[in-house]
Order: sequence, then structure tokens, then C-alpha cells
Amino acid sequence: MPLNRNTDPLLDDVLEEMAAAAAPPDARQLRAWIERYPQFRAEIVDFATAWIEMEAADPAAEAAQDEVEIVVNRALSRVRELRGAGAKPAAIGNLAAEIQAAGGFDAFQRAAGIDRSIVTCLEKRLIRPATIPARMVAAVAQALGRDAAAVRGYLRLPPHSAAAYKASRQPELKQVDFAEIVRHADIPEAEKARWLAAPPDPAFRE
Repeated sequence: MPLNRNTDPLLDDVLEEMAAAAAPPDARQLRAWIERYPQFRAEIVDFATAWIEMEAADPAAEAAQDEVEIVVNRALSRVRELRGAGAKPAAIGNLAAEIQAAGGFDAFQRAAGIDRSIVTCLEKRLIRPATIPARMVAAVAQALGRDAAAVRGYLRLPPHSAAAYKASRQPELKQVDFAEIVRHADIPEAEKARWLAAPPDPAFRE
């Protein structure tokens, strides 16, 4: 049931109204929710992305209604935990260092289901953020033991190259679409197909 706009809505009511849908909101729907309830912008984005990440972790084509409710309840719980913590996750300053600290590049590649070329493009931020799937954000966050918001924060930064620090004139680095990186990756065709079919993370469009 839509909220009564004549009264100040409670955050839980807004999130429960969102949860009434059978699937997490896409980019257009997410913008509409934020426009309706701008005072809950951060919580709405956290809820939507938590829901997307949980679905991405279990890529079943369809889920029963009780399974949808379980995922939604987990997402609600996660947002409430974030609200209770009241602190933003620490920023990622050096992705390569974090990968090494989490067990090394080989382990990271296996955990995320990608090859070294994709890792390098992520580390150098050579991929257009708006084309990166929520599934990739979730995979990186899980492999590093990090919050997805911290991963997005890193990937939103400008591209960089080791050569740029040594050159007197900064080279112009161009970002490309995630799909182009995947097509040239050294991973099985079935895995390529899964990555190419994964929808972009709507949080990057905000």
C-alpha cells in the first residue's frame, strides 16, 4: 500500500514499500524512489544495492516468493545494521595492496571468477563505472571482505597508471565498457556469457 504523503514517512515504511516489489529496483526506479523520499537517499541506495548483491550471489533464474522474502528481510536487516553503525566504510586507496592482503591475485581471481586482465582494469580503474555489474561489485567486495560502498567509491575515482606518476605530462587514460574488457578476457566462454548478461549496478548511475 502506498504511503500517505500527508504524513512524514518512517524509513522502515519506505523500505517495506520498496520490498513489496518482486525484484530490486532498476536505475530508473531507484531514481524515482530517491525523488519521492530524498531524506532517505542513502538508506534507499543501501537497501537496493544490498538486495541486488544478495540476488547476484545466487544467480538462479527464478525464486519462489518465500525465497524473495528471505532475501528482502536480509537486505532490510543489513540496512538497519548500517544505520546503527552510523559510520561510512573506510575508503580503498590501493586495490592491489588490498588484494595482496586478502590472499594474493591468484586467490582473488578465482574467488571473483575473472582473469588478471580484468583485475588490472579494475585496479587501474579503466572501466566505465556505469557499465560495471552489481555482480562484479559484490564479487570484489566479498573477495576482499569489504563493503560494496567502498568498492564503488574506489571504482568511481579517475583512472590511473603507474607511468602517470613518472611522466612530466599526465597521459590521457580512456575508460572502456565492462563488456569490452570481458570479451577480451582469458576466461571460459560460459563465464564470459554470465558476465555479459549481468546488469549494470544501478548505484553507479546516481
